[in-house]
Amino acid sequence: MTTLYILNGPASGQCFELQEGPTYIGRSPDNDIQIADKTVSRKHLKILKRESTYHITDLKSRNGTFFSGNYLAPGLELELKEGVPVAIGMSVICLGEACKDHMTPFLDSIGLAQEASEETGIFEQNRERTNQRKLQLLYNVSDVLSENLPIRETLQKILDHIFDLLKRIDRGAFILLDPETQEIREIVFRSTRPTDDPNMIFCRDVVNRVLEDAKPMAVSDAETEEDEIAETLKVLRIESVLCVPLMSGSKIMGAVYVDSFERPFGFRGEDLSLFMDLAQRTAHAIEAAQLTSELSDIADDLSSGH
Repeated sequence: MTTLYILNGPASGQCFELQEGPTYIGRSPDNDIQIADKTVSRKHLKILKRESTYHITDLKSRNGTFFSGNYLAPGLELELKEGVPVAIGMSVICLGEACKDHMTPFLDSIGLAQEASEETGIFEQNRERTNQRKLQLLYNVSDVLSENLPIRETLQKILDHIFDLLKRIDRGAFILLDPETQEIREIVFRSTRPTDDPNMIFCRDVVNRVLEDAKPMAVSDAETEEDEIAETLKVLRIESVLCVPLMSGSKIMGAVYVDSFERPFGFRGEDLSLFMDLAQRTAHAIEAAQLTSELSDIADDLSSGH
């Protein structure tokens, strides 16, 4: 019998034995596995055992199912191998005992890696500590947003907190769009390499794809991928990348982007859910700042008689 682990989200740390036949996962209590996460759809995902393999199908969920670096097309059935994380809403699930081994690269990315084996129990020992670090990042971001600083200063502080948590990041950037033209208006960035050109601080193909599709994108290891984006990353010598749109409702404000030059597998499903949460909070703050600016401009025009 195979075990399903929940690695991230409100039900983090829980595990379930999969029974024969289809297993339905979602927020509603009538699922085989209920995940009380408001970003998970009522019926989000189906896992079906076929002889010795398992297959997953997204059930037209609202926030999608992120799997192997891309969103799973609704209704499409794909094989799910053990140890491969699947992001559903803000939660991350994983199938089989290999999930415990899968945690090691992620823990290493935030400076928590230790010798991993069944005896050390790395999954149990570090899970709580990892979650605390991620929660601390969100707390820090919330504190920054509550200061009502100028947007550029706010985003620079958030980048500093991101770099403090994810040790494998080489570059990070917030790319902001003009609300009317939807062209890139401003870039706030940080890099571990002082000589980086501010105009070349991110892979434009990745950012353009995320802005066009309004969906996150993650490439864990460019060397093993074969699509057009991966080829661009190889030319730029980028090993791994994560980019999430800044959205308020259906309105795209821009994107948050991080990458790594030296290490593949720098970003995992755990990071995706974290950045989706962070991006949502930041997008709301940007929208509020833009509204305040617009109201100020209107007030100035009225006072000047225009």
